[in-house]
Amino acid sequence: MSMLDYSLIFIIVILILLLFSSYKKVDYISKVLDQVLDGNLNQRVRFQNQIKPLGKLSIRINLVIERLQKVYEKNRKSEESRKKMISNISHDLRTPLTSMLGYMEIILDDSIVNNEILENSTSSYKQKEEYLKIVYSKGNYLYNLMEEFFQVSKLDSNDVRLEIKEVNISEIIRENIISFFSEIKKLEIEPKIDIPEEDIYIIGDEKALNRILSNLINNALKHGSKATVIGISLNYDEKNIFIDIYDNGVGIPENEINYVFDRLYTVEKSRKLDLRGSGLGLAIVKKLVQALGGKISVCSIPFERTVFTVTLPK
Repeated sequence: MSMLDYSLIFIIVILILLLFSSYKKVDYISKVLDQVLDGNLNQRVRFQNQIKPLGKLSIRINLVIERLQKVYEKNRKSEESRKKMISNISHDLRTPLTSMLGYMEIILDDSIVNNEILENSTSSYKQKEEYLKIVYSKGNYLYNLMEEFFQVSKLDSNDVRLEIKEVNISEIIRENIISFFSEIKKLEIEPKIDIPEEDIYIIGDEKALNRILSNLINNALKHGSKATVIGISLNYDEKNIFIDIYDNGVGIPENEINYVFDRLYTVEKSRKLDLRGSGLGLAIVKKLVQALGGKISVCSIPFERTVFTVTLPK
């Protein structure tokens, strides 16, 4: 055999080995993809490859798997959030409805009412009036809850029209503090107000600003359990205004602080309080602040200072 023949045989052997190696690597990639399809999204294509097309293919496959893993994780969290949201909605609707139906059943029970009238008509009517007040209070809570759901729905669909004009933010803050003054006094909390003497004006929507401040003050009063101080301050620079609303209550657990603006989120301890909120107030605040071109943040040190900071463009 000539030298040429040996060379051809050598080349053929090399090609066969390369093809066999490529086949094994393609088969390996196929097995990795089978594992991914079976739900093992932590699997990746791992080998050193001198064949550039296979190397590029491996890199692209790994990128697709990583993106698929992120989508799966996002969907998993969304599903958990959805289930929790449905559970919270059911709880928030069922509890007052059960209470309302119970008191209405007592009011409508002729035998109980007639017996009480025979015994003491005055006390019976007073008790009946007290029951009706409770039913009204629970009904009002449900109405406000449905209004908040409606507001969130409108914000989600961008169906809220803002009337942008120059507004006196100093006056809006003062009005909101006055509206909560009786509740602050009743809870024996010391108010601290730090607003510049000169009025500060910004471009914004008056209704949205009132809703933002009202929700934040209401949130501090409801969830600032054991607080002795509630404060509000207004500062500004050339471009922005900064509104801080704070209290020195129990605060927000560190592991939950990233979720306070999620809809229907409430600190679990607060769900046991009579003053429990719907969990929609802060979600509405965040959406309105963003609609005004601003941002909101929160920082909490239990029993020292829990502060919500609203930053709005001047």
